[in-house]
Amino acid sequence: MPKISVIIPVYKVERYLGACVASVAGQTYADLEIILVDDGSPDNCPALCDAWAKKDARIKVIHRPNGGLSAARNSGLDIAVGEFIAFVDSDDRLEPDVLQKAWETKQKTNADLVIFNLVCTDTENCELLEPDYTVFPDEVIAPAEFWSRLFGLDGIGNYYVSAWNKLYPASMFSELRYAVGKRYEDMFILPGIIDQCKTIACMSYQGYRYTQRPGSIMNQGNPRNYLDHSEFLLEWTKYFTHKGDALRAEGLLNDAIANLAEKDRFDLSTPAQQQRYRTACRACADAYCNLAHRTGKRSMLLRAALLRLGLPAYRVFLQHKSA
Repeated sequence: MPKISVIIPVYKVERYLGACVASVAGQTYADLEIILVDDGSPDNCPALCDAWAKKDARIKVIHRPNGGLSAARNSGLDIAVGEFIAFVDSDDRLEPDVLQKAWETKQKTNADLVIFNLVCTDTENCELLEPDYTVFPDEVIAPAEFWSRLFGLDGIGNYYVSAWNKLYPASMFSELRYAVGKRYEDMFILPGIIDQCKTIACMSYQGYRYTQRPGSIMNQGNPRNYLDHSEFLLEWTKYFTHKGDALRAEGLLNDAIANLAEKDRFDLSTPAQQQRYRTACRACADAYCNLAHRTGKRSMLLRAALLRLGLPAYRVFLQHKSA
């Protein structure tokens, strides 16, 4: 049985795929299962995946209709047999010893999750000076510290959030899967990951090479332009409400409400998108109701009632309150 299953979703990355797979297959930690998930890629990637499987017996290939990154990762999780899981995006690379170092950190600290550092590169694999991730130290932290550090960051928070710079126990995914059809899928799943941790080992070692390239999902404009942003904020609101952190939950909820109030940002050209927007707005009212029941604050019930009347009514209330 392999110790680590490495899942690599593949879609329209013909230029990068060879270097990516080579960086995984060439790890000094060799007890790997490498799962290439061809997500209906229309280029030569399907054939390249099959060619890699012929070269290396550790490589398995899944060919599936295009369903997006979350669905591809889930397909890999469905067949992975390793004791631990790692994800690599197919236009990125690993340093040769990063999985070895992550495994040694796991053995040394017995942490539930290991995070290794990253460095950004251009499409020629040349390191970029910005953003600078060298500020992260080696440390072992509890979930409360994890959230405090994440919320205190601006611009380099993906060290904590991203799926692909981590070593997970496979048991974390026994019932957990990525949200299909969502942008920022790593944000949606993060509370479910951290909720299973007692300790988290953070590594300063920059073992993941993250390629900054035009056209990637990470370079498609301000996240606030997409409903997914408010939706994951609402998911986080539920999480922190359940944890009893009402202050943080209300802050996240108010950010979601403020984003939804910027209605012109969103593409609401289809009935499905319009319904999705209305659902998110209703969820804000429900979230304030939940907070009211948790905290006993009746003022939150008033906010919930106003939100059910619609965001315009709620914004009028806020204007009068601040006047």
